[in-house]
Amino acid sequence: MNRPLTRLALMLSVGLVGASSVLADGPCKGVPKDRLVHPMTPLARPALGQAVRDPEFRTTIRRITAAGPVAGSDAVIKPMYSTISAWNADESRLILYHVGRGHELYDGRTYAFIRALPIAPTDIEQVYWDGADPDVFFFPTGNRLVRYHVSTGVQDTVHTFTSCTDSLTGGSDPMFMAWDGSAIGLKCGTQAFFYRIDTNTVATASNWGADTPQVAPSGTLAYVQGYVLDSALRPVRQLDLANPFDHASLGQNDLGHDSLATVVFDPGPGGSDIGSLVTFDLQDGSSKVLVGPATGFPYPPSGTHVSTAAHKRPAWTFLSIVGDPAGLGVLDNELVLANSKNGRVCRIAHHHSFGDNNTHLQSVYWAEPHVVGSPKATRAVFASDWGNGTSVDTYVVELPSYRPLTLSATPNAASYIAGSVLSVSVTVDNQGSPETPDLFVLQVLPDGDQVLSLTGTGAVPGRLSQPSTLVPWKTRMDLRVPFHTDTPAFYSHTWNGTDVPGTYSFAMMAVRPGTLADNRFDPGDVVTSGSATVTFAR
Repeated sequence: MNRPLTRLALMLSVGLVGASSVLADGPCKGVPKDRLVHPMTPLARPALGQAVRDPEFRTTIRRITAAGPVAGSDAVIKPMYSTISAWNADESRLILYHVGRGHELYDGRTYAFIRALPIAPTDIEQVYWDGADPDVFFFPTGNRLVRYHVSTGVQDTVHTFTSCTDSLTGGSDPMFMAWDGSAIGLKCGTQAFFYRIDTNTVATASNWGADTPQVAPSGTLAYVQGYVLDSALRPVRQLDLANPFDHASLGQNDLGHDSLATVVFDPGPGGSDIGSLVTFDLQDGSSKVLVGPATGFPYPPSGTHVSTAAHKRPAWTFLSIVGDPAGLGVLDNELVLANSKNGRVCRIAHHHSFGDNNTHLQSVYWAEPHVVGSPKATRAVFASDWGNGTSVDTYVVELPSYRPLTLSATPNAASYIAGSVLSVSVTVDNQGSPETPDLFVLQVLPDGDQVLSLTGTGAVPGRLSQPSTLVPWKTRMDLRVPFHTDTPAFYSHTWNGTDVPGTYSFAMMAVRPGTLADNRFDPGDVVTSGSATVTFAR
């Protein structure tokens, strides 16, 4: 075995997720999919902006807030709720709730604080990003549904519900709205509404004794307390639920049908099974256990919340589970991602929060993780008191499939002979990230160990077996502002009779600064990478 070449492959695999792998595994690429016990080990609370690697599940956890004390309130900054999208449609913006201060806007990629939002929704969870327009979100206030334009700060009234004398509300346990922003369910007093934003039409039900009807992602159905409703708020069917008030979220399954994703602690009267995640098809009422005893997982632990906010990747659902806050058993203190098509279940991180077991906060509610998946299901935001702490902050788990920075090297041919000219073009595509990595561009010789580090002043020899000898092309590359660069003929070489025949690799890698000084490639050193190979024969 060529150990240096193996080292290169391992180094590249840290940051590189191939397209075929993404198609096969989706967001689950590179994380455990087993049912084994992965006891939570101690992990120091990261500083603001710091990223740490989850020891058990190999994902990146990044702290993005640092809540300071607020007079009369707990020190808390957290997602609004698991069912409510935290990110906007293109993931460029993020809304969090700051206890005692209100809703705040953050950069969705770098996680930088932007500004406080001057809004007064009926409740903290009732702020709804438009699933299609990244510049818009909605919220009920008084008897109005209001639209907020993020770029300008302009607020306009979408509709005034003149018959309302009580506050307009999205419900005591709100879910979301139609994924294309076309419809929303609302209520005031004993009146319930299925409001179509796109046509400004309202279906009203009077003498309504149930909670607010929640509009499903398609915008054609609604759900309330175990019942599926049509757009006129007429019952269509009842789902086989023993308790329709358990934590749940509306999404879509692999067939494109609206579905309810819920935790189920008791079998339904018609025989539907239990689980931390059971889905119910709103179109035909059928159910499917994804995470539960029937699929090799334990009885549902307590403190489970469900998020189907990954509206650009239907069929993927996130869970945050507290259970035993020490994290010693399967699912305890875990964040989980599951797919309704193939039943794949991925265990993505320990969230380190005590939830309702917290003994320091005035309100233990704030310590519930309330995970929220990103629209593309490659990240999730969650709250944590980080080991029964006195404050709660927001963290993001970045899955290996999340690649805001893409690097590629493209040679002008696959094979060469003496006299032919090699030309390598490079592309850097940055969607925005808080990272400031060093960028390396390497030519790896056929022995798999000798390397030429390509720099602005020439090629510097080094060895993969001695990573500290590698020299970056650019240090501390600022990724906070998105950019795209194409550099044709970044490197060229005319092959001659003295060149060693064999396979050459061209590798680009973004590396966290200073991490190669220990002369090792450790997990987490490489942010992302890309490579290409060519062959030379005399």
